[in-house]
Amino acid sequence: MKLALFPLPIFLLPGGFTRLRIFEQRYLYMVKEAAKTNQGFVLCADVEGAPKDIKNEGVHVKIVDFSQGEDGQLLIDVEAIKRVSISNVEVDHQGLRYGECSEIEGPPWLCNDTAFKLIDSTLKEKLRNVFIANPILDDLYKDKRFSEPLWVAYRWLEILPISMAQKLKIKQAQTFEQVAEFLHTVLDEK
Repeated sequence: MKLALFPLPIFLLPGGFTRLRIFEQRYLYMVKEAAKTNQGFVLCADVEGAPKDIKNEGVHVKIVDFSQGEDGQLLIDVEAIKRVSISNVEVDHQGLRYGECSEIEGPPWLCNDTAFKLIDSTLKEKLRNVFIANPILDDLYKDKRFSEPLWVAYRWLEILPISMAQKLKIKQAQTFEQVAEFLHTVLDEK
């Protein structure tokens, strides 16, 4: 499926939500088309040296809400539907990039029930407290799935205040157990 590509330094995984401020004309056009066709678009990393400076993987998002910022700019809330691989990137006359996008099935890591148990009540409760303390984040997520280990890990990786490079490195871990152990290392009280 050919989709518009929106390069931003935002780390988002399936089931994740974020609010975007849209002000460039080409991206206003992209949002208009995405809303009209109900196809959404792809958030992806901007990588120098990659074809058309686009990383070969992104996340397909759909628009779930529109609003207007105090400055009059368009705000859109998007939900990540699925991870996608990106190929055959083209650039139109506005500088808007498009790519052929294919779904990447399943989570990025090998998962098993033993590894899922590493996402314990401590990590779940700390995440619940982050949502309570952040009304905007809490409002974006109407359906919170604190009982699902993968959902909890995804949300932690999205919101942790670490660099995009570090997040992408963690995403490339082989197993969910490695990810869970990383989260415990960062979040457990000493």
